[in-house]
Amino acid sequence: MRTSRHRAVTGLSYRLVVYAGSFVVLTVIYAIGYQWGMATLEGESRSWYHALEVVIQSMTTTGYGQDAPWETLEMTAFMVLIQSTGIAYIFVAVPLFFVPWLQTLVEPTPPSDVAELDGHVVVVGYTPLCESLVDELRTSGTDYVVLEGDEERAQSLHEDGLVVLHGDPASAAALEDAQVDDALAVVVDASETEHISSVIELCRRDEEPRVLALVVDPGDSRYLRYAGAEEVLSPKHRLGKALGDKVRPVVDIELEDAAETSATSTTEFDDDLRLREFPLDDTSEFYGEPLSNCGRLESVGVTILGAWVRGDFLRSLPADVHVDENTTLLIAGTPDTLESVTDESDLRGSSYRPQREPVVVAGTGTVGASVIGTLARSGIDTTVLDIHDDEIVDVVGDATTEDGLLEAGVPGAGTLILALGDDLTTLLATLVARELNPDLEILAAVTRTGNVVRLRDAGANYTLGLSNVAGRMLALRIFEYETMTFSDQLQIRTVEITASLDESLEGDTIGQQTGCVVIALERDGGLRPTREGESFTPPDRLVVAGTEEEIERLRKRVGS
Repeated sequence: MRTSRHRAVTGLSYRLVVYAGSFVVLTVIYAIGYQWGMATLEGESRSWYHALEVVIQSMTTTGYGQDAPWETLEMTAFMVLIQSTGIAYIFVAVPLFFVPWLQTLVEPTPPSDVAELDGHVVVVGYTPLCESLVDELRTSGTDYVVLEGDEERAQSLHEDGLVVLHGDPASAAALEDAQVDDALAVVVDASETEHISSVIELCRRDEEPRVLALVVDPGDSRYLRYAGAEEVLSPKHRLGKALGDKVRPVVDIELEDAAETSATSTTEFDDDLRLREFPLDDTSEFYGEPLSNCGRLESVGVTILGAWVRGDFLRSLPADVHVDENTTLLIAGTPDTLESVTDESDLRGSSYRPQREPVVVAGTGTVGASVIGTLARSGIDTTVLDIHDDEIVDVVGDATTEDGLLEAGVPGAGTLILALGDDLTTLLATLVARELNPDLEILAAVTRTGNVVRLRDAGANYTLGLSNVAGRMLALRIFEYETMTFSDQLQIRTVEITASLDESLEGDTIGQQTGCVVIALERDGGLRPTREGESFTPPDRLVVAGTEEEIERLRKRVGS
């Protein structure tokens, strides 16, 4: 591969040849001229080597020769020309050769080998889609190495602090240096199609590593499968599914006693206890920290039910996942305790809004089609808006205009999902939609991670970046993590501790034994948050969150 650095070195060699050649030619011409001038103008003959010595002394500014001064104007002018030429050559040499030489001494070069590795991840073709993956690997303490063929790009990544190996990803030698046979997985960012040859070379090895290929255009998937990739992942499909899943309620609230079936209503829950979502961004004190650190918010009396992390809903707050701009906490608490979260952590939350219909989807590209399919499988009717007509399009119009959104029914809609494929277009559509419907739930897909916060500022309730989804998706595949499925929907129920219980229970004990989280306690006719270390005895009533199986396990445990 002919890299930019190689071209720069070649250009430097060419300039050096021209520089040295011109210097020699001029020196010879000046020496001949000096020998003739001394004999003709000054009346003193000089040998050729004497003439050459005087010219060299003048051009290098080390002296003006033993023949100085000269008597004639012509000879003096000629010597001034020689001296000026010498100075010019010196000044030209500094930026042309000396400075580049110093840069080669100061600038580090990308490594051509790495330390002994085992159970690491090799990344071939580092693009923004892989940034989130590298963050996940660093957080989990997993070694990685980026294999980059372009020397200048490898140097840039090396200077940014990444573990980089410079070498041709399609060559057996470079793959050997990256120790792919001992790797946990090899991630090939095939959004750059030249990396298909890397997949072929990887799959030719005696010890075939686990190869995960990442594609932006799902149409390229078959080429990667033909080449031998174990799994081909499309983050656009995953992004669309994540947005569709966000429309579906992750929490089902039904507060009623199992025996009396009418003790606490959902309306009372809304009055006494509330659910709020708190998006985290780079202004949050938790940004960049382990997700588990968010648990300290519970000290004010709230309960963290889980978090949306790059498209997945996590009920626990693992320490090996870091908070980024695609992290949103789901918190339950009283109005007072939720206000304390805002006051102490400067977080701005919004009410949790389960499944708000009707739903409008703008955009029918890969992301939009995935959203539409996810909602259709969930039985949620949608109105599809796109600028181009198609069999799945209900309204042909521009999502960035009032006319287009009006025709799609946005003023009366509950949710708008923007899957337009261009961040600027998405931003404009968000502004117009928010103006038409202040209560609209707006979910937006963005291409560049840096625009996630900008879309929120423009009025989007939830934004999801393509690269964040890609990194999370890869991490799930590499480490074979399990995530919550919506068949295991989180339920909030009321459970009564009956008189048959012969021991007191604490919230931690309930969590360890059943998996349920205690949100609040109803005692003596009042509903309030639980306190750390507080015990529960009959006839206490608890508001708990858990899956159907976990709540049933708790009911059996407490006899409710």
